[in-house]
Amino acid sequence: MQLFDAHVHLSNAQLKAALPRILSCYTGIGLAKAVIVGTSPEDWPEVIELARQDARCLPAIGLHPWQVNSAPEDWRTQLIGHLENGVSVIGEIGLDQWLRGHDITRQQDAFSWQLSLATERNLPTSIHCLKAHQPLLQTLRQVPLPQRGFKLHAYNGPVETLAALLDLGAYFSFNAGQLKPMARRVLQLIRSVPDDRLLIETDAPDFLPPPELREFTLEHPELCHPGNIRAGYCAIAELRSCTLDELTNVVARNFDRYFLQS
Repeated sequence: MQLFDAHVHLSNAQLKAALPRILSCYTGIGLAKAVIVGTSPEDWPEVIELARQDARCLPAIGLHPWQVNSAPEDWRTQLIGHLENGVSVIGEIGLDQWLRGHDITRQQDAFSWQLSLATERNLPTSIHCLKAHQPLLQTLRQVPLPQRGFKLHAYNGPVETLAALLDLGAYFSFNAGQLKPMARRVLQLIRSVPDDRLLIETDAPDFLPPPELREFTLEHPELCHPGNIRAGYCAIAELRSCTLDELTNVVARNFDRYFLQS
């Protein structure tokens, strides 16, 4: 059984002390690939170094909407430089109107520019969207999109927009931390995404799963251990009324098609 994490923050400072144990855990659970996501020029070099040291790590770099207001002036130049040197995933990028003091105009500018890079190079993306689903859909309808499609991570938008996003080429990655007892909309979304557009993630150290889905824990009890990817697979397989083997095969094919094929 090979597992794939479509969105995890292994470069997060809160995971640094536990990183050797996390990588050992990956071996034990059969983790084949993990998309290691950066959010600003500050963590991009560490993301790239992690991928250099461990072939299971696929680096993704992008300017997160939370970082737009504080980004250095040359962040675009830095991003292009890393892409020219072999990074092949753009993320985490997106829009966020939940953030206090957000500037949606600056976010839109940064997001649209990064999405245009992904389109020009036909690269996979990892897109964050929180309380901004209509602006996101509007942007996606107005600009060229990568031929391979695009990916929304930890999607929690209206069920009614699912069909429109699928028509535009969306993939969706979900995590065990979204599987709260009252998260009826997320459960409906997970059941509704077609087999060929489904991916699994942890978003660790964020999105702590409910207690029954915490197969692994960290010293800090409020953080999600990346090894909980396996519990996410098990729970989502049950939600979709399929076997774990069936789900792992579906996700493996999707991960390969979306992230690895040129």
